[in-house]
Amino acid sequence: MRAWSRRGDSVIIHTNGQSFVPSMNQSFDLTPTRLRELRAFAAAARRLNFSRAALEVGCTPSVLSRRIAMLEEAVGARLFLRTTRRMALTARGEQLLAQWQRMETVMTELAADLRPADGGLSGRLCVHLPGSFGRHRVAPLLADFMREHPGIRVEATYEDTYVDMVTGRVDLALRLGRLADVQLVARRVGTMRVFPCASPDYLASAPPLRDPAELKAHRCITFSGYRRGTLWSFSRQRQRRAVRIEPVLTCNDAQAIRDALLAGVGVGLQGDYMADTLIAEGRLVDLFPDWNLPSFPIHLLWLPGAERTPALRALIDHLAQGLAA
Repeated sequence: MRAWSRRGDSVIIHTNGQSFVPSMNQSFDLTPTRLRELRAFAAAARRLNFSRAALEVGCTPSVLSRRIAMLEEAVGARLFLRTTRRMALTARGEQLLAQWQRMETVMTELAADLRPADGGLSGRLCVHLPGSFGRHRVAPLLADFMREHPGIRVEATYEDTYVDMVTGRVDLALRLGRLADVQLVARRVGTMRVFPCASPDYLASAPPLRDPAELKAHRCITFSGYRRGTLWSFSRQRQRRAVRIEPVLTCNDAQAIRDALLAGVGVGLQGDYMADTLIAEGRLVDLFPDWNLPSFPIHLLWLPGAERTPALRALIDHLAQGLAA
């Protein structure tokens, strides 16, 4: 039989096939305070001298005496027989000492079982990422992180849908745009620019396109997850252009929109993470470099207190550094 087991969020220690805790009375819980009392008792039981036992556990004899008195109250029995000249364990004290010694062995085995072989970080993390942005920008960073921390297991989901981090049991999420979850902890790690693009082949046969207002005369492609829908709002210094476009193609995947643009289907919005390279290669054209569309803030999100987990804290820092580069 395994020396320890889990019950919900608790670890149950077994000694000789029995749970250590149920051998105490009903109110006995292995809290940090109770463990200090047990260590004080074990030191006194080994040395049969409160002064020397107090030195071993790092407290005064009076503090050690109080801890043992509290333990006796919790156990419901005296653990020591004491006179002015002599000190000995009671039968219940001898039984508890034997149980504690077995428990110390089990706890040592438990610590070794939970510790990674190389002493590095360990654990399992569930990560939720936007589809196209996640594949292009986050997946390579995630691969680097896992090479650096082989003891960590990651379950990554790439999709452009909202997920409830509590019911979905998500440890870390990356979101683009305005945040709605005020109860989550957010760390801004960057900004994504978007701008209208088209292929040189499309532009060669399309009507002139010198101003955003002229988009109404063009074949446009839209992303169904774009919060502003078919209203593209441009700004340049103090000038504004709000253009309602009529899409010929609506897609829920940014990569599919990129492929349609490269194929010459029409004009569409692209994020800088995909478009910058294609523009530099001459495969796409930034139509209005002097005009700006609203950009998208990039945030990492997690539940309050979750960052205290070393593995999650390391991943947050790794992604934040990589996305800011």
